[in-house]
Amino acid sequence: MRSRRLLLAVVLGLSLLAGCSDDGGDESLLGNGRDGGIVTRADAQRLLDSRAAAVRAGDLAEFLRSVDTADPALVARQRRYFANLRRLPLEVFRYKVLKSQWPVELRTPRWGANVLLPQVQVLTQLDGYDTVPVRRITGFAIARRGGRPVVVSEVTPAGKPFPGSSPAPWDLVRVHVRTSGGTLQLYDDATWSRADDVDRTLRRGIDSVERGLPWSWNAHVVVYVFSKKAVLDSYEGVPGGNIRHLGAMTFPIYGELGQPQVAGIRFTLLPSSLAAGHPFLDRITRHELTHVAVGDRDDGAPVWFAEGIAEYMGNRDVPQDERRIATVAVSKARAGVDELPSSGLFNGADQAWNYALAWMACDYIAADQGESTLWALMAALHADGEGTTDEQQDAVLQSVLGYDSHELARRAAKRILRIYG
Repeated sequence: MRSRRLLLAVVLGLSLLAGCSDDGGDESLLGNGRDGGIVTRADAQRLLDSRAAAVRAGDLAEFLRSVDTADPALVARQRRYFANLRRLPLEVFRYKVLKSQWPVELRTPRWGANVLLPQVQVLTQLDGYDTVPVRRITGFAIARRGGRPVVVSEVTPAGKPFPGSSPAPWDLVRVHVRTSGGTLQLYDDATWSRADDVDRTLRRGIDSVERGLPWSWNAHVVVYVFSKKAVLDSYEGVPGGNIRHLGAMTFPIYGELGQPQVAGIRFTLLPSSLAAGHPFLDRITRHELTHVAVGDRDDGAPVWFAEGIAEYMGNRDVPQDERRIATVAVSKARAGVDELPSSGLFNGADQAWNYALAWMACDYIAADQGESTLWALMAALHADGEGTTDEQQDAVLQSVLGYDSHELARRAAKRILRIYG
Protein backbone atom coordinates (compact mmCIF):
# COMPACT_ATOMS: atom_id res chain seq x y z
CA MET A 1 0.00 0.00 0.00
CA ARG A 2 1.08 3.53 -0.42
CA SER A 3 -0.22 7.05 -0.52
CA ARG A 4 1.84 10.05 -1.59
CA ARG A 5 -0.05 12.10 0.92
CA LEU A 6 0.59 9.80 3.83
CA LEU A 7 2.55 11.43 6.66
CA LEU A 8 4.28 9.59 9.46
CA ALA A 9 3.05 12.32 11.79
CA VAL A 10 0.10 13.72 13.64
CA VAL A 11 -1.08 16.72 11.64
CA LEU A 12 -0.34 19.88 13.51
CA GLY A 13 -3.47 21.64 14.79
CA LEU A 14 -3.08 25.00 13.12
CA SER A 15 -5.66 26.63 15.31
CA LEU A 16 -3.82 25.38 18.38
CA LEU A 17 -0.51 26.74 17.16
CA ALA A 18 -2.04 30.05 16.13
CA GLY A 19 -3.77 30.38 19.46
CA CYS A 20 -0.54 29.78 21.35
CA SER A 21 1.73 31.86 19.16
CA ASP A 22 3.32 35.01 20.46
CA ASP A 23 5.80 37.05 18.48
CA GLY A 24 7.07 38.80 21.58
CA GLY A 25 10.55 38.28 22.96
CA ASP A 26 11.76 35.92 25.67
CA GLU A 27 9.48 37.56 28.22
CA SER A 28 6.54 35.67 26.68
CA LEU A 29 8.24 32.42 27.70
CA LEU A 30 9.15 33.08 31.29
CA GLY A 31 8.34 30.49 33.92
CA ASN A 32 9.15 30.02 37.58
CA GLY A 33 10.48 26.61 38.52
CA ARG A 34 9.96 25.08 41.93
CA ASP A 35 13.13 26.73 43.19
CA GLY A 36 12.00 30.13 41.98
CA GLY A 37 14.35 30.90 39.10
CA ILE A 38 13.02 32.02 35.76
CA VAL A 39 13.59 30.00 32.56
CA THR A 40 13.85 31.94 29.32
CA ARG A 41 13.67 30.75 25.75
CA ALA A 42 17.41 31.41 25.50
CA ASP A 43 17.95 29.14 28.54
CA ALA A 44 15.90 26.43 26.86
CA GLN A 45 17.84 26.76 23.61
CA ARG A 46 21.20 26.45 25.40
CA LEU A 47 19.93 23.41 27.30
CA LEU A 48 18.71 21.66 24.15
CA ASP A 49 21.86 22.59 22.24
CA SER A 50 23.94 20.82 24.89
CA ARG A 51 21.54 17.88 24.79
CA ALA A 52 21.90 17.55 20.99
CA ALA A 53 25.68 17.86 21.22
CA ALA A 54 25.76 15.07 23.79
CA VAL A 55 23.79 12.82 21.44
CA ARG A 56 26.15 13.54 18.56
CA ALA A 57 29.17 12.89 20.80
CA GLY A 58 27.72 9.74 22.32
CA ASP A 59 28.08 11.19 25.83
CA LEU A 60 25.29 9.66 27.92
CA ALA A 61 26.40 11.32 31.17
CA GLU A 62 26.27 14.78 29.60
CA PHE A 63 22.92 13.95 27.97
CA LEU A 64 21.43 12.98 31.33
CA ARG A 65 22.58 16.30 32.79
CA SER A 66 19.85 17.87 30.64
CA VAL A 67 17.07 16.01 32.49
CA ASP A 68 15.67 15.89 36.02
CA THR A 69 17.49 12.82 37.36
CA ALA A 70 15.23 12.79 40.44
CA ASP A 71 12.49 11.30 38.22
CA PRO A 72 13.34 7.59 37.60
CA ALA A 73 10.67 7.12 34.93
CA LEU A 74 11.92 10.14 32.99
CA VAL A 75 15.51 8.93 33.23
CA ALA A 76 14.52 5.47 31.95
CA ARG A 77 12.70 6.97 28.96
CA GLN A 78 15.58 9.28 28.20
CA ARG A 79 18.15 6.48 28.40
CA ARG A 80 16.06 4.55 25.88
CA TYR A 81 15.78 7.61 23.65
CA PHE A 82 19.52 8.26 23.76
CA ALA A 83 20.25 4.61 22.89
CA ASN A 84 17.78 4.77 19.99
CA LEU A 85 19.38 7.88 18.54
CA ARG A 86 22.88 6.43 18.86
CA ARG A 87 21.78 3.41 16.81
CA LEU A 88 20.64 5.64 13.93
CA PRO A 89 22.98 6.97 11.21
CA LEU A 90 22.29 10.59 12.12
CA GLU A 91 23.81 13.16 9.81
CA VAL A 92 21.86 16.02 11.42
CA PHE A 93 20.38 16.22 14.90
CA ARG A 94 19.53 19.52 16.55
CA TYR A 95 16.75 21.49 18.24
CA LYS A 96 15.24 24.92 17.67
CA VAL A 97 13.11 26.45 20.39
CA LEU A 98 10.12 28.22 18.86
CA LYS A 99 8.28 31.26 20.16
CA SER A 100 5.06 29.33 20.70
CA GLN A 101 4.20 27.56 23.94
CA TRP A 102 1.95 24.58 24.56
CA PRO A 103 -1.40 25.40 26.23
CA VAL A 104 -1.45 26.02 29.96
CA GLU A 105 -3.91 23.12 30.33
CA LEU A 106 -0.99 20.75 29.75
CA ARG A 107 0.81 21.89 32.89
CA THR A 108 0.83 19.90 36.10
CA PRO A 109 1.71 21.11 39.62
CA ARG A 110 4.51 18.55 39.95
CA TRP A 111 6.48 20.39 37.25
CA GLY A 112 6.39 23.66 39.18
CA ALA A 113 4.05 26.63 39.31
CA ASN A 114 4.99 28.18 35.94
CA VAL A 115 7.08 25.60 34.15
CA LEU A 116 8.20 26.55 30.63
CA LEU A 117 6.49 24.53 27.87
CA PRO A 118 8.02 25.70 24.60
CA GLN A 119 7.16 24.15 21.28
CA VAL A 120 10.40 22.83 19.84
CA GLN A 121 11.44 21.95 16.33
CA VAL A 122 13.67 18.87 16.17
CA LEU A 123 15.71 18.36 13.02
CA THR A 124 16.92 14.89 12.06
CA GLN A 125 18.51 13.61 8.88
CA LEU A 126 19.39 9.97 8.30
CA ASP A 127 22.74 9.78 6.53
CA GLY A 128 22.37 8.15 3.13
CA TYR A 129 18.56 8.03 3.29
CA ASP A 130 17.21 11.57 3.72
CA THR A 131 18.07 14.29 1.24
CA VAL A 132 17.32 17.13 3.68
CA PRO A 133 16.68 17.37 7.43
CA VAL A 134 13.20 16.41 8.60
CA ARG A 135 11.68 19.13 10.78
CA ARG A 136 9.17 17.92 13.36
CA ILE A 137 7.42 19.65 16.24
CA THR A 138 7.90 18.23 19.71
CA GLY A 139 7.49 19.46 23.25
CA PHE A 140 9.36 19.69 26.54
CA ALA A 141 8.55 20.82 30.04
CA ILE A 142 11.58 22.74 31.34
CA ALA A 143 12.04 23.99 34.88
CA ARG A 144 14.88 24.82 37.26
CA ARG A 145 16.19 22.10 39.52
CA GLY A 146 19.18 22.84 41.71
CA GLY A 147 19.42 26.28 40.16
CA ARG A 148 19.73 25.19 36.52
CA PRO A 149 17.21 24.49 33.73
CA VAL A 150 16.50 20.82 33.02
CA VAL A 151 13.89 18.83 31.12
CA VAL A 152 11.30 17.64 33.64
CA SER A 153 9.16 15.90 31.04
CA GLU A 154 9.04 15.23 27.30
CA VAL A 155 5.43 13.99 27.46
CA THR A 156 2.17 15.40 28.78
CA PRO A 157 0.95 14.68 32.31
CA ALA A 158 -1.07 11.83 30.75
CA GLY A 159 2.14 10.27 29.41
CA LYS A 160 1.32 11.07 25.76
CA PRO A 161 3.25 13.06 23.14
CA PHE A 162 2.31 16.73 23.15
CA PRO A 163 -0.85 17.21 21.02
CA GLY A 164 0.00 18.24 17.49
CA SER A 165 3.55 16.94 17.84
CA SER A 166 4.77 14.43 15.30
CA PRO A 167 6.69 11.59 16.95
CA ALA A 168 9.03 9.27 15.08
CA PRO A 169 9.16 5.59 16.13
CA TRP A 170 12.39 6.16 18.05
CA ASP A 171 10.55 8.71 20.20
CA LEU A 172 7.99 6.12 21.26
CA VAL A 173 9.53 2.69 21.80
CA ARG A 174 12.86 0.94 22.08
CA VAL A 175 14.28 0.57 18.56
CA HIS A 176 16.62 -2.11 17.22
CA VAL A 177 18.52 -1.16 14.08
CA ARG A 178 20.02 -3.34 11.35
CA THR A 179 21.81 -2.12 8.24
CA SER A 180 22.11 -4.50 5.34
CA GLY A 181 23.05 -3.60 1.80
CA GLY A 182 21.19 -0.40 1.05
CA THR A 183 18.53 -0.96 3.71
CA LEU A 184 18.16 0.59 7.13
CA GLN A 185 15.81 -1.66 9.12
CA LEU A 186 14.12 -0.58 12.36
CA TYR A 187 12.40 -3.08 14.70
CA ASP A 188 10.79 -3.06 18.13
CA ASP A 189 11.30 -5.66 20.86
CA ALA A 190 8.49 -7.87 19.56
CA THR A 191 9.65 -7.93 15.92
CA TRP A 192 13.43 -8.03 16.43
CA SER A 193 13.42 -11.84 16.38
CA ARG A 194 12.23 -11.69 12.74
CA ALA A 195 15.17 -9.55 11.59
CA ASP A 196 17.07 -12.36 9.83
CA ASP A 197 13.98 -13.47 7.94
CA VAL A 198 13.00 -9.93 6.99
CA ASP A 199 16.54 -9.16 5.86
CA ARG A 200 16.62 -12.19 3.55
CA THR A 201 13.19 -11.23 2.21
CA LEU A 202 14.38 -7.69 1.49
CA ARG A 203 17.50 -8.92 -0.28
CA ARG A 204 15.48 -11.24 -2.51
CA GLY A 205 12.93 -8.49 -3.15
CA ILE A 206 15.51 -5.87 -4.07
CA ASP A 207 17.20 -8.27 -6.48
CA SER A 208 13.84 -9.04 -8.14
CA VAL A 209 12.78 -5.40 -8.45
CA GLU A 210 16.18 -4.31 -9.77
CA ARG A 211 15.97 -6.90 -12.54
CA GLY A 212 12.57 -5.61 -13.61
CA LEU A 213 13.35 -1.88 -13.68
CA PRO A 214 14.41 -0.09 -16.86
CA TRP A 215 16.61 2.27 -14.80
CA SER A 216 19.30 1.80 -12.15
CA TRP A 217 18.31 2.08 -8.49
CA ASN A 218 20.58 2.42 -5.45
CA ALA A 219 18.18 0.27 -3.37
CA HIS A 220 18.46 2.62 -0.38
CA VAL A 221 15.35 2.23 1.73
CA VAL A 222 14.32 2.72 5.36
CA VAL A 223 12.17 -0.19 6.51
CA TYR A 224 9.98 -0.01 9.63
CA VAL A 225 9.02 -3.35 11.20
CA PHE A 226 6.95 -2.47 14.27
CA SER A 227 4.08 -4.11 16.10
CA LYS A 228 3.81 -1.80 19.12
CA LYS A 229 0.50 0.03 19.35
CA ALA A 230 2.20 3.35 20.10
CA VAL A 231 3.95 3.28 16.73
CA LEU A 232 1.05 1.88 14.71
CA ASP A 233 -1.27 4.52 16.14
CA SER A 234 1.16 7.28 15.14
CA TYR A 235 0.57 6.67 11.42
CA GLU A 236 -1.93 9.12 9.92
CA GLY A 237 -3.80 9.17 6.61
CA VAL A 238 -3.80 5.38 6.37
CA PRO A 239 -5.38 4.12 3.11
CA GLY A 240 -8.73 2.59 3.95
CA GLY A 241 -8.68 4.19 7.41
CA ASN A 242 -7.57 1.16 9.47
CA ILE A 243 -3.92 0.19 9.59
CA ARG A 244 -4.80 -3.24 10.98
CA HIS A 245 -6.40 -4.09 7.63
CA LEU A 246 -3.12 -3.50 5.78
CA GLY A 247 -0.09 -5.66 5.20
CA ALA A 248 2.36 -2.89 4.39
CA MET A 249 2.58 0.65 3.10
CA THR A 250 5.09 3.08 1.66
CA PHE A 251 4.98 6.78 2.45
CA PRO A 252 7.04 9.93 2.00
CA ILE A 253 8.59 11.84 4.87
CA TYR A 254 8.37 15.54 4.13
CA GLY A 255 11.14 17.92 5.08
CA GLU A 256 8.56 20.13 6.74
CA LEU A 257 4.91 19.51 7.42
CA GLY A 258 2.72 21.13 4.81
CA GLN A 259 5.60 21.69 2.38
CA PRO A 260 6.09 19.66 -0.82
CA GLN A 261 9.76 18.73 -0.47
CA VAL A 262 10.19 15.03 0.27
CA ALA A 263 13.14 14.26 2.55
CA GLY A 264 12.95 10.48 2.29
CA ILE A 265 10.76 7.43 1.81
CA ARG A 266 9.73 4.92 4.48
CA PHE A 267 8.34 1.46 3.91
CA THR A 268 6.65 -0.41 6.74
CA LEU A 269 5.94 -4.13 7.01
CA LEU A 270 2.94 -4.51 9.29
CA PRO A 271 2.14 -7.32 11.75
CA SER A 272 -0.33 -9.10 9.45
CA SER A 273 2.36 -9.63 6.81
CA LEU A 274 4.81 -11.02 9.36
CA ALA A 275 2.11 -13.36 10.63
CA ALA A 276 1.22 -14.50 7.09
CA GLY A 277 4.80 -15.53 6.38
CA HIS A 278 5.99 -16.72 2.98
CA PRO A 279 5.23 -16.50 0.11
CA PHE A 280 2.88 -13.60 0.94
CA LEU A 281 5.65 -11.72 2.76
CA ASP A 282 7.89 -11.89 -0.31
CA ARG A 283 5.15 -10.68 -2.61
CA ILE A 284 4.12 -7.69 -0.53
CA THR A 285 7.77 -6.77 0.06
CA ARG A 286 8.39 -6.64 -3.68
CA HIS A 287 5.23 -4.55 -4.07
CA GLU A 288 6.41 -1.94 -1.56
CA LEU A 289 9.98 -1.96 -2.85
CA THR A 290 8.57 -1.13 -6.28
CA HIS A 291 6.90 1.96 -4.83
CA VAL A 292 10.21 3.00 -3.29
CA ALA A 293 12.15 2.37 -6.50
CA VAL A 294 9.58 4.19 -8.65
CA GLY A 295 9.70 7.20 -6.33
CA ASP A 296 8.02 10.21 -7.89
CA ARG A 297 7.96 8.78 -11.43
CA ASP A 298 4.28 7.88 -11.05
CA ASP A 299 3.19 10.95 -9.10
CA GLY A 300 -0.10 12.18 -10.47
CA ALA A 301 -0.96 8.91 -12.22
CA PRO A 302 -4.34 7.30 -11.47
CA VAL A 303 -4.12 5.13 -8.36
CA TRP A 304 -5.03 1.99 -10.31
CA PHE A 305 -1.85 2.33 -12.34
CA ALA A 306 0.47 3.09 -9.41
CA GLU A 307 -0.86 0.13 -7.44
CA GLY A 308 -1.27 -2.11 -10.47
CA ILE A 309 2.35 -1.82 -11.54
CA ALA A 310 3.49 -2.50 -7.97
CA GLU A 311 1.31 -5.62 -7.93
CA TYR A 312 2.71 -6.62 -11.31
CA MET A 313 6.29 -6.27 -10.06
CA GLY A 314 5.37 -8.10 -6.86
CA ASN A 315 4.25 -11.10 -8.91
CA ARG A 316 6.61 -10.81 -11.87
CA ASP A 317 8.96 -13.61 -10.77
CA VAL A 318 6.20 -15.93 -9.54
CA PRO A 319 5.26 -18.71 -12.01
CA GLN A 320 1.80 -18.04 -13.36
CA ASP A 321 0.34 -21.26 -11.94
CA GLU A 322 1.54 -20.25 -8.45
CA ARG A 323 0.11 -16.74 -8.45
CA ARG A 324 -2.85 -15.98 -6.22
CA ILE A 325 -5.60 -13.42 -6.70
CA ALA A 326 -8.42 -12.25 -4.42
CA THR A 327 -11.37 -14.66 -4.50
CA VAL A 328 -13.75 -11.83 -5.30
CA ALA A 329 -11.90 -11.14 -8.55
CA VAL A 330 -13.33 -14.12 -10.42
CA SER A 331 -16.96 -13.44 -9.49
CA LYS A 332 -16.58 -9.73 -10.27
CA ALA A 333 -14.97 -10.49 -13.63
CA ARG A 334 -17.78 -12.90 -14.52
CA ALA A 335 -20.36 -10.24 -13.72
CA GLY A 336 -18.85 -7.98 -16.37
CA VAL A 337 -16.46 -5.06 -16.09
CA ASP A 338 -16.01 -1.92 -18.16
CA GLU A 339 -14.49 0.54 -15.68
CA LEU A 340 -11.09 0.76 -14.06
CA PRO A 341 -11.09 1.54 -10.31
CA SER A 342 -11.52 5.21 -9.49
CA SER A 343 -8.71 6.90 -7.60
CA GLY A 344 -10.99 8.34 -4.95
CA LEU A 345 -12.57 5.00 -4.04
CA PHE A 346 -9.61 2.72 -4.66
CA ASN A 347 -9.02 1.92 -0.99
CA GLY A 348 -12.69 1.71 -0.08
CA ALA A 349 -14.98 -1.26 0.41
CA ASP A 350 -13.91 -2.90 -2.90
CA GLN A 351 -10.20 -2.58 -2.18
CA ALA A 352 -9.39 -6.27 -2.80
CA TRP A 353 -11.16 -6.21 -6.17
CA ASN A 354 -9.57 -2.90 -7.14
CA TYR A 355 -6.08 -4.26 -6.52
CA ALA A 356 -6.86 -7.41 -8.50
CA LEU A 357 -8.24 -5.53 -11.51
CA ALA A 358 -5.40 -2.98 -11.44
CA TRP A 359 -2.85 -5.79 -11.34
CA MET A 360 -4.46 -7.64 -14.23
CA ALA A 361 -4.67 -4.43 -16.27
CA CYS A 362 -0.90 -3.96 -15.96
CA ASP A 363 -0.29 -7.69 -16.40
CA TYR A 364 -2.32 -7.64 -19.63
CA ILE A 365 -0.40 -4.65 -21.01
CA ALA A 366 2.95 -6.33 -20.29
CA ALA A 367 1.81 -9.64 -21.84
CA ASP A 368 0.26 -8.01 -24.91
CA GLN A 369 2.67 -5.17 -25.70
CA GLY A 370 5.72 -5.82 -23.53
CA GLU A 371 7.02 -4.37 -20.27
CA SER A 372 8.50 -1.39 -22.08
CA THR A 373 4.94 -0.24 -22.79
CA LEU A 374 4.16 -0.26 -19.06
CA TRP A 375 7.05 2.10 -18.38
CA ALA A 376 6.09 4.28 -21.35
CA LEU A 377 2.56 4.49 -19.96
CA MET A 378 3.95 5.48 -16.54
CA ALA A 379 5.87 8.36 -18.10
CA ALA A 380 2.85 9.47 -20.10
CA LEU A 381 0.54 9.42 -17.07
CA HIS A 382 3.15 11.23 -14.95
CA ALA A 383 3.27 13.91 -17.67
CA ASP A 384 6.44 15.59 -16.41
CA GLY A 385 4.87 16.05 -12.98
CA GLU A 386 1.58 17.49 -14.22
CA GLY A 387 -0.15 14.14 -13.68
CA THR A 388 -3.26 12.68 -15.28
CA THR A 389 -6.69 12.61 -13.68
CA ASP A 390 -9.12 9.74 -14.05
CA GLU A 391 -11.08 11.95 -16.44
CA GLN A 392 -8.01 12.61 -18.57
CA GLN A 393 -6.65 9.08 -18.70
CA ASP A 394 -8.52 7.86 -21.80
CA ALA A 395 -6.63 10.22 -24.09
CA VAL A 396 -3.31 9.02 -22.65
CA LEU A 397 -4.27 5.34 -22.89
CA GLN A 398 -5.42 5.80 -26.49
CA SER A 399 -2.11 7.43 -27.34
CA VAL A 400 0.07 4.76 -25.72
CA LEU A 401 -2.03 1.58 -26.00
CA GLY A 402 -4.45 2.28 -28.82
CA TYR A 403 -7.59 1.84 -26.68
CA ASP A 404 -9.27 3.51 -23.69
CA SER A 405 -9.81 2.66 -20.02
CA HIS A 406 -13.10 0.86 -20.65
CA GLU A 407 -11.50 -1.51 -23.12
CA LEU A 408 -8.52 -2.06 -20.80
CA ALA A 409 -10.90 -2.95 -17.95
CA ARG A 410 -12.70 -5.47 -20.16
CA ARG A 411 -9.44 -7.05 -21.30
CA ALA A 412 -8.15 -7.23 -17.72
CA ALA A 413 -11.36 -8.97 -16.62
CA LYS A 414 -11.03 -11.50 -19.44
CA ARG A 415 -7.45 -12.18 -18.35
CA ILE A 416 -8.66 -12.90 -14.81
CA LEU A 417 -11.14 -15.45 -16.14
CA ARG A 418 -8.60 -17.02 -18.47
CA ILE A 419 -6.03 -17.56 -15.72
CA TYR A 420 -8.20 -18.03 -12.63
CA GLY A 421 -11.76 -18.66 -13.83
